[in-house]
Amino acid sequence: MPDEIKRDPVAAMQAEANARMVCAILAGQVASLRERMDASESFDLLWRTTALLSWLSGLLGDLSCTRPHANEVLQRERAEAIAEVAEIRRALDALAFMQTQRQDFARQIADCVVTALERLAVAETPPGQNFSLSDLKALYVSDDQRRVHESVEQRCCGK
Repeated sequence: MPDEIKRDPVAAMQAEANARMVCAILAGQVASLRERMDASESFDLLWRTTALLSWLSGLLGDLSCTRPHANEVLQRERAEAIAEVAEIRRALDALAFMQTQRQDFARQIADCVVTALERLAVAETPPGQNFSLSDLKALYVSDDQRRVHESVEQRCCGK
């Protein structure tokens, strides 16, 4: 701690409050990350289901080619099945996209927390310098991260 902070109790209290707030916000970021990490198993299932539907759709198409003169009922049912598979694949692709977005956000938060913690480490921080809230805000790459930050600030400080 620099001498001026040691001598000024108000500055010391502000520095301590800042450090506590940085830690609270990092904890909020990690909690948000934890909530988003449950997607990996369902994400894998989405991709496997999409691959299976593609395979089944191909089999139905091959069946249509090998039996071009099948009865009308069978042809109609094949066409309906192929249309249903296509609709399910579109829905699964949209869901997979949303899961990818969640995973990307989780990586953004993890990167931010790791960088902030590295900078808070004694070896990374010159004597007398603190990692400020503005330093933390500068690490954010998304509005979601900023919203988590603001939410923690409001909860802790009533801002």
